[in-house]
Amino acid sequence: MTAKTLFTLTLLTGLTGCGLVSTQAVYEEIRAQEKTKAVGTGAAPSNGLPRYDQYQKERSGLSPEAR
Repeated sequence: MTAKTLFTLTLLTGLTGCGLVSTQAVYEEIRAQEKTKAVGTGAAPSNGLPRYDQYQKERSGLSPEAR
């Protein structure tokens, strides 16, 4: 294999890995960080972000076009 071919294969493999990060994973990570920040503040846990499924349901209800 030439260096150019090896570089191209490595680049394509790396780019396909980017597709593995979903919007749900990002949302759940943000939700977990917010929950962690609220641990020592005395804030009620119910004030946090809703689960992703509930978030999507509310979001799709606000959208005028069908998805």
